[in-house]
Amino acid sequence: MTVWTLTPNPALDFTYHLPTLNVGNTHRIEDSQVRAGGKGVNVSRVLAQIGKESTATGFLGGANGKRFSDLLAGLPEAKLISSRFVKFDRQTRMSIAVVEDDSAATVLNESGEAPSDESWEELLTLLRESLQPGDLLASCGSFAGDSSPEWMTRIVDTVHEAGARILVDATGENLVRACAAGADFVKPNDLELKATTGLDDVCEGAAALLAQGVGIVITSEGENGMSIHGPDGSYHAKPVRYIEGNPTGAGDASVAAWCAFIDEHTSATLTAKDLKDGLPMAVALSGAAVARPVAGEVDLELFKEMLKEVEVKDMECH
Repeated sequence: MTVWTLTPNPALDFTYHLPTLNVGNTHRIEDSQVRAGGKGVNVSRVLAQIGKESTATGFLGGANGKRFSDLLAGLPEAKLISSRFVKFDRQTRMSIAVVEDDSAATVLNESGEAPSDESWEELLTLLRESLQPGDLLASCGSFAGDSSPEWMTRIVDTVHEAGARILVDATGENLVRACAAGADFVKPNDLELKATTGLDDVCEGAAALLAQGVGIVITSEGENGMSIHGPDGSYHAKPVRYIEGNPTGAGDASVAAWCAFIDEHTSATLTAKDLKDGLPMAVALSGAAVARPVAGEVDLELFKEMLKEVEVKDMECH
């Protein structure tokens, strides 16, 4: 079986480090990094770090797209990541994070240019011709520009027509469309779940998504852990220690954990009870990502330590 990651809106991620950001002034940047970014790419990177191969796809274009491809190919874990990106006639977007000493980052994200209908169809053709029964596709992150959410419906349908499975990490209308199309798994965080359903309670929000047709709802809840919800019940797990650091890559690391776990279970239909054994890995890998300075990386020693500590409990959802 093969794990695929789809990043519909990848980005060149620039990080600038400054002692202090003074708005309205000119700054000379002496400490900077650039990397191939995007939620699905981060998932592929984490998968590679735990020894799991994956195939990464999405849209790349222009000089930024070329640089993105070069950076991806130059990663230490690149040998475990196959690149199958669709070239399109737009410019891959940029994301700029300005990090001040002892302060949270100020992030400027371009929304990206929407692929043409022809480019979307080319992506669907790639999936239709490449996915095999039992494969898993993780579709992660936003669509670029004014791309129609209808493409999410088309993606889910195409994956299922190939006999493969799909996990969607999205929010808003894209999450709603994925559920309505019968996605096998969705993974919003608690804030995205509330924003999409309008419900404060995680159990109620998950139930609302299940009622729309999705198979399993997985919710990440920051330092409070993670829960899984299905027609057969709900389960929860949380870390026993607090990890200080950068939480931006924790959700992507948890998706990587679920991809690895699901890929080892070839059953066409997995229940919440089946998935509960994957909660310790997902929680521990999320914590291991927080300990690293950038998304897409994990502290493997910390992961091994935390994996032994996580306990799974039944949730009382009504």
